[in-house]
Amino acid sequence: MKTKFKYITILFATLSLLSVSCKDFLEEDNRTGSTEDVVYSTKSGLDGLVASSYTYLHAWYGKEAAFGLSEGGTDTWLTGYDNRQKVLIDYSGITPEVATSSRETMNACFDEYWELFYTAINVCNTGIKYVNLAPSNILSAAEKDAYLGELQTLRAFYYWHLVETWGPVQINREPITNASSEAHRDSEEDVYAFMLEDVDDAIVKLAAKTGKTGRINLWAAKALKARLLLYKGSKFNDNQAYVDAAKTAEEVISGSGSSFYTNYADCWSGANENGVTNKEVIWAVDYSEVLEYNILPSRLKLDATGKRMTWSGMIARNANNTTGGNASHLMFVGVWNIVPGLTSIMIRTDTEAKKTLKYPSTGGQNYDLGKSYQPYSKGFTRFVPSGYLLDLFNDETDQRYQASFRDVYYVAPSLGNAFAGGVAPPSGFAELRDTAIYLSKHTVTAEQIARAANRYVLFSRTDVGNSKVYPLYQDAAGTLPTIATTATGNDNFKGNRMYIQLKKFDDNTGSIIRDLGSRDAFIFRLSEMYLIAAEAYMKSGSAGLASQKLNDLRQVRAKAGQTNSLSSAEEGLVSSQNINVILDERARELCGEQQRWFDLKRTGMLIDRVKLYNGSAKNNIASHHVLRPIPQPQMDAVSNRTGASDPNGFWQNTGY
Repeated sequence: MKTKFKYITILFATLSLLSVSCKDFLEEDNRTGSTEDVVYSTKSGLDGLVASSYTYLHAWYGKEAAFGLSEGGTDTWLTGYDNRQKVLIDYSGITPEVATSSRETMNACFDEYWELFYTAINVCNTGIKYVNLAPSNILSAAEKDAYLGELQTLRAFYYWHLVETWGPVQINREPITNASSEAHRDSEEDVYAFMLEDVDDAIVKLAAKTGKTGRINLWAAKALKARLLLYKGSKFNDNQAYVDAAKTAEEVISGSGSSFYTNYADCWSGANENGVTNKEVIWAVDYSEVLEYNILPSRLKLDATGKRMTWSGMIARNANNTTGGNASHLMFVGVWNIVPGLTSIMIRTDTEAKKTLKYPSTGGQNYDLGKSYQPYSKGFTRFVPSGYLLDLFNDETDQRYQASFRDVYYVAPSLGNAFAGGVAPPSGFAELRDTAIYLSKHTVTAEQIARAANRYVLFSRTDVGNSKVYPLYQDAAGTLPTIATTATGNDNFKGNRMYIQLKKFDDNTGSIIRDLGSRDAFIFRLSEMYLIAAEAYMKSGSAGLASQKLNDLRQVRAKAGQTNSLSSAEEGLVSSQNINVILDERARELCGEQQRWFDLKRTGMLIDRVKLYNGSAKNNIASHHVLRPIPQPQMDAVSNRTGASDPNGFWQNTGY
């Protein structure tokens, strides 16, 4: 079983904050007074308050809206047919307005995330206040340090999301206790100084807390510090920050106790989806197997009628907020279950009853499908891998393509055995046995076409002029998928409906295909520390150390008996401090893990790489898209709004 510290968190998150009208969090009140003083004067009350500070992570990690903000609109992912954030990820209509319910015009829940992160920070600030006030008979010095270390690390982590999304943001060092219509935007440099000050203090306080429990420990704090220093180095051209980032990452590598699996796929297997026991994970957002324990804290804002507002379905996925969980497995999969010709055997087993299939539907036998189709997920067609991403992997030497992507879909074994035993397969598939669908990231050959005939549906990277082979992309570079305009018939062969699936986040715990899973969201993995050290060494002038760190990582990802080291061309890029070699390696290792947009932005490569690799976004992206718009409710709430950057004012980001 997973850790259960979060199960008691919702009550305390609600107790500590006051419901308010539909204005921005920066002028919301924190509940203070006798009730709060009584609750937080007890050990259980303080433990609940600290635990509540983690719950807000569930609204970002593993949630659809956040994938749009962190992975969408990059070089690695293209737009799927039913992506609900098209205006965001194609850069075709990003606005500060509140999200609409229209599929084509839903934005990325800017207002909700602005509220959420400031609410989370206020919970951290409230916790810091009351932990510091706790007498020694309530909290020992060691317990106080542990609590404060957790809260300060989380506060810095929440601020990282704010500053990297919106740029200059207001720093709140204390709980908000009085309403104010004025707000201010502290510079990004000041926010980074504040975050690093928090984390440095936390590292001292967490010195004795080194074991993995699901909560912040010393190594999680140091991993965050390494990431913050890398960002500081790349954003502000700060050589010392690079030097310190490499040093801190090395400390985590050598001291955290994390280690690599020989088989990269083991990092993502169902047996290792618990972040506490996964060897490669330094810290993860904990999702319980009991989905009711993963519900989100209530929103604070009230609508015009005085009713508490709810989280968008792209965040909660549950209108009543009665269950919660990780939706990562839904984001990167195509419509495998409605490919024409195979719909009678490729079934979404999203109920126990559907796991028993009568085939043929008239006069046939019952077949137990079991959990055969569970890893394939529901096929919501949100994000399509770009050709650039698929081409990054050397399949002869590197494990990571086959461990990360699904390009083959299999018939349930019970059906495959029946077909081998004489039961007639679906029309047109007389020789179908196990493989039902194969998607090639390369343009298929005549031999591949011949092999697939009458056996399985074949997808090719590009059009080969054969009506039985379906092209995934419009161009050889893979910058645009073939486009379906409906969700019916042969449109389900199109590349924005059916494509190579990222399978890292397969839901392996449940017994049926479900909307929400219990896989933990891995935040810091050991491999990221290698990537941070490599980039920091490279940018601070230590090319040899940078190459060694990259090769160390690449070799543990090598196939057995293979050498997976940098090529001579890649070595040249390291020597010339070309960031592309780092970005390529980060894409291989971290694709889908909610970092890509931030990586491209901080390195100054967002616009160039989107224009090069993302056909649907290349004509829309502009310089102002490196920041998101401040939500309109926040802009409407402040009285000191200014038209441009002003230390005494509050302004909208350029371009919005």
